[in-house]
Amino acid sequence: MKRFGPKDETWALLYDKSDADYISNLSPDSLFDLINKESDIFIQISKADDIVTFRGLSYCCQLITGDQTVRYTFMCVGSDGSVSSPFQQLLIAEAASRLNMSISGSMTRSGQALRFVGNFPASFQTITARESGVNTVSTPGAGILLNRNAFPTPIVHTAGVTAFTLATLITFAGV
Repeated sequence: MKRFGPKDETWALLYDKSDADYISNLSPDSLFDLINKESDIFIQISKADDIVTFRGLSYCCQLITGDQTVRYTFMCVGSDGSVSSPFQQLLIAEAASRLNMSISGSMTRSGQALRFVGNFPASFQTITARESGVNTVSTPGAGILLNRNAFPTPIVHTAGVTAFTLATLITFAGV
């Protein structure tokens, strides 16, 4: 899948809650530039190079042909660090709620790439984030999972103290 199919890269970014407004107001381009510079605004950065799921890729094709209309809108996060598989349908230990990226984040396409950014507020439940994905519905345990990323080094979010962002770049070119 990685050799000939889409390349999936995701970053988990942990920062102080006082920086949440600054991060939330960045354009996707500015955020990815800041990630590449490894800015000291981030308390912790973890990167996962994983894979798009077979079901998620099939659903993308259905979106392109117009057979489906529900877009990938929700970022999900979980605490299981198991190795990702293209056959996965859901996150393994998903948090109790998902983030609507159209409200707090962004979903953009640029050339052959899709970029998803989910800005989780300081009020989000305390979690050791080890896995993430992009999904079609708001209900945990349901919907079409586009990708599953397992972070080699988890980020530890504490409610009321830190905020975090999950940023996914999926490139649909041979890699």
